[in-house]
Amino acid sequence: MLEDDKVAFAAARIKHHEPDSPERAVENLYRHAFEIARAGELFDPPGAVNVSIYACTSGSATISQDRLEEELRRTRPNASITSPMMGALRAFHNFRASRIAMLTPYIDEVGAIVVKCIEDSGFTVRGSASFNLSTDSAIAAVSPESIFEAACSIDTQDSDALFIPCTLLRASSVIERLESRIGKPVITAHQAMLWDALRLAGYKNPVAGHGRLLMQRRW
Repeated sequence: MLEDDKVAFAAARIKHHEPDSPERAVENLYRHAFEIARAGELFDPPGAVNVSIYACTSGSATISQDRLEEELRRTRPNASITSPMMGALRAFHNFRASRIAMLTPYIDEVGAIVVKCIEDSGFTVRGSASFNLSTDSAIAAVSPESIFEAACSIDTQDSDALFIPCTLLRASSVIERLESRIGKPVITAHQAMLWDALRLAGYKNPVAGHGRLLMQRRW
């Protein structure tokens, strides 16, 4: 999404357990918190990374921003961290969008956590739809065209923006088409976490081709 050699990206994996039941799906998201400090410690020297991203939407709806910061700062005391969920909430504020429509890939138990996070943050989820998928491989296999068609089928008349969570969903290439179709901002996991990370890093240039959010000024 960002072709600028002034910004460098580095990645590390954390352990994720594939759930064998809906209850385990939620429990396994909580486990991610114990991996954050270890992941932060992998990058040397300590000041080499300006901003960290925990790149899981459902996990960042489950684990609070305060907890993510607390865990990362065990090994990186001055580090900043964001996530798809934190980026999305800040994007809703940016657009003054109080009523949210949502398309997720999640089973009901995980989708309910995302809805609760949004509504606990002062917004309202007015309508939602889901692919109801339980495995990472199934979510990653959903085509961008399927995402576009499913998103177009949601009734967004009573909403201010459309949110598409999950960093496994390949939604990036259809954001602008969706915005043109529904006439409202479309906020996706990858787009929101990139926007917020650039904001925290002090990068102010607009990024074209991936929706209105990345063209917004980052305060």
